[in-house]
Amino acid sequence: MTDLDRLRGDWETLRHDREAQMTGPRSPLAFVWGAHVTEPDTAVPPAPGRWAPLDEGRGLRVTATADEGIHIDGRLVDGEAELYWLALDGPTRAQFSDGSEGVVFSYDGTKFALQVWNAEADRMQRFDHIATFAYGAQWVVPARITEPREGRTVAISHFRDPHPVEVPVVAEVVLTIDERYYILQATEHEGTLTIPFRDDTNGVSSYGAGRVLELPLSGPNAVKVGDVAFVDLNRSRLLPCAFSPAWNCPLPPSDNVLPIAIDAGEKWPVDAAGQPLDAE
Repeated sequence: MTDLDRLRGDWETLRHDREAQMTGPRSPLAFVWGAHVTEPDTAVPPAPGRWAPLDEGRGLRVTATADEGIHIDGRLVDGEAELYWLALDGPTRAQFSDGSEGVVFSYDGTKFALQVWNAEADRMQRFDHIATFAYGAQWVVPARITEPREGRTVAISHFRDPHPVEVPVVAEVVLTIDERYYILQATEHEGTLTIPFRDDTNGVSSYGAGRVLELPLSGPNAVKVGDVAFVDLNRSRLLPCAFSPAWNCPLPPSDNVLPIAIDAGEKWPVDAAGQPLDAE
């Protein structure tokens, strides 16, 4: 088996896994809304009830009447109830009368959000598959993984928050495409080099906001600063906000806008007729 055969096999496995991810109860298509709850008596539509952070942290308190139809731990809420981030503290799922459910989310255990998920959401019903560009060997390109200058950051805006946040750059990825060099800034997330980027396909033949390329920092295909490696652009994935506008996903910074078309990777989620879910 050649290296190219292995890479194509890895891509086919990725495609299978991505399609399977779309059908589960935590499919990115099933995410309806999410919002941090930092004050008492907070509404988080479309979830019923009024929500507040617990005094001791660890989760949220909901206040609701019986006719609002919230069940936590199998019990109808009529008054107050608690919903936790971690199962060791107590119940972690709230069922709502429309079939959706609420869970508590936190990045660090100090600030908590209510997320609303619905496996019967409209986008779940309309979704058929993720459209992709055909696999192309020309998009397996050499790259140098270089160390950024000390203190280098990149301004990252988010889908629901246009105010940029400065995020540390952990590597610069220098791609060679058709004998030209392109430098992309990489941050780190959950053990991967994360590279959100835009190119000339966005809004034309792929999702408008951009895509993301992830390079593992551990495992058999790991990269590290100082490496010269082959990067498979066919593995470029859609941002979560391509599947639901509820996601507050990081958007590609201006440093990561490529002046060429990358006809590789995922295009957009489509319905049975092959039309993008966000098509007018």
